[in-house]
Amino acid sequence: MSVPHAPGFLLMRRAGGVWGIANGAVEGLARDGAGYRVTAGGQALAADEILGVVADLRIYPVAPALRRFWSEEPAGVAVHAGVPLVVVDPRRLPAVLLCEIPRCEIPRCAAGEAGAGEDEP
Repeated sequence: MSVPHAPGFLLMRRAGGVWGIANGAVEGLARDGAGYRVTAGGQALAADEILGVVADLRIYPVAPALRRFWSEEPAGVAVHAGVPLVVVDPRRLPAVLLCEIPRCEIPRCAAGEAGAGEDEP
């Protein structure tokens, strides 16, 4: 779905929220079991659902009140088709998107290895 050199934003659903990342920052996208693995900023991200690519988003700065609740500052916030979303900076990816055991719900996501995380409870 994503074409790395194309403009726009890849939209994905993860952990009950909608997230956007600049399409040019997306290095890879693959189906992984019930979810997806997105590579950006040299890191593997987990997505429950890929919503598509939008050509443009009107990105607003994050309000100071909202920033107090996040350890990683997002690039901004936007609304697409009536749905609020968080736009992430590929240099400061939020932990909820990182594909790491035990947070990652997608099997084999960590390190891209078959069977990774099978020992995990």
